[in-house]
Amino acid sequence: MMASSMLFKIALIGFLALATASKKEAPPADESSDSTASTGSAGSNSFDVTKFSASTSGSASANTKAFLDAFKAACKVKGQSTILVPKGTFKLGQITFEGPCQGSHITFDIQGTLEAPADAKEIPGNAWIEFDSLHEMVVKGGGILDGKGQSSWPLETHDKPISMRFAKCVVGSISDISIKDSKFFHMALHHSQGLIFENIKLSAPGDSKNTDGIHLSASSNITINNVDIGTGDDCISIGPGTNNVKISGVKCGPGHGISIGSLGKYKGEENVANIHVSGCTINGATNGVRIKSWPGSAASQASNIVFEDITMTNVSYPIIIDQKYCPNGECTTHAPSQVKISDVTFKGIKGTSNTPIAVKLDCSENSPCQNVKLQDISLKPMASVDEITSLCTNVHGDVSGTQSPDPCLGANAGKSTSSGSAPPGKKS
Repeated sequence: MMASSMLFKIALIGFLALATASKKEAPPADESSDSTASTGSAGSNSFDVTKFSASTSGSASANTKAFLDAFKAACKVKGQSTILVPKGTFKLGQITFEGPCQGSHITFDIQGTLEAPADAKEIPGNAWIEFDSLHEMVVKGGGILDGKGQSSWPLETHDKPISMRFAKCVVGSISDISIKDSKFFHMALHHSQGLIFENIKLSAPGDSKNTDGIHLSASSNITINNVDIGTGDDCISIGPGTNNVKISGVKCGPGHGISIGSLGKYKGEENVANIHVSGCTINGATNGVRIKSWPGSAASQASNIVFEDITMTNVSYPIIIDQKYCPNGECTTHAPSQVKISDVTFKGIKGTSNTPIAVKLDCSENSPCQNVKLQDISLKPMASVDEITSLCTNVHGDVSGTQSPDPCLGANAGKSTSSGSAPPGKKS
């Protein structure tokens, strides 16, 4: 976490130095001073949305205009600027903060509560709140985003808005905010790089459909630290084209665990690689750590994936690779998946399983999983389960260290081991 923060600071200094150099060459402009004066505090680069007529008693449309006006003013500042949302509850319609901005750094200081329209039809587009093409952005403040998703969860459609979306954003920090009851995903990243997420809480009831905590697609160099997620779907889902992701200290549950995928649903998907998940807890989830791909998928790859030091409590299928993923019977074919999964390590996974199959590695018959490693697996059955087992299909790999349940990989298949030394057939 300290290393990630240091990298962010180094990147920020570089961007600021570049902005300063370019500023010396730019012709004089009075837009910045005019915009600053409009805040009511000359000389300040802080833009309070209430100075632009946002109000806790205002309508969603009026507040949306005020927020946009504040953003436009801040975006003109040739340097650092801040948009302040003070304490209080503000109704807010669909809004896009679209860059690039003239300055090198813009902060969204959200101290209050933002409420979305209850009806999803009042939010056109992909997201309720979207950050687009911004560099060196910061979102913070301790505020709450209320997605008002209750009426959307029963709808059998994916055409619902994400609460907060980052598109084509490069280098930034998102911290100390909460999002609850989203209509669809709580947060999503698309074509973004170098973002750090930490100290965030995302929550929705366990029966709220498709309310993933954080979904990543086509993004790279992403860090997620100390995030508390309990929703009706994946706590974190990592989609096609995503690489170089570090996830640590996540508290997950309820929900569907931490997932790579789903992959292979669409043609032309890009590969997933270099994903590291560590030091997380998963409680009461319907899956633990998972890789999932659709049957009959077009060819792609998922490789160099590590799940380590994960504690499970009352989890279904704590360790799972599922290449026959077919939720709600949505599959158009049952042909084998063409997603090639390789170089996957499950290490230091411990806790309790509420399903008889605690380790399920169900890979494609056309593209068997390669180099899958189980190291120091210590899972136990819940009181409601007599015993737990492993199931392996079309997978090549090996085991080391403690193995409970009995492993289904390598030379020790069917044998529990403790530090690699337990005699055959004896449970550790």
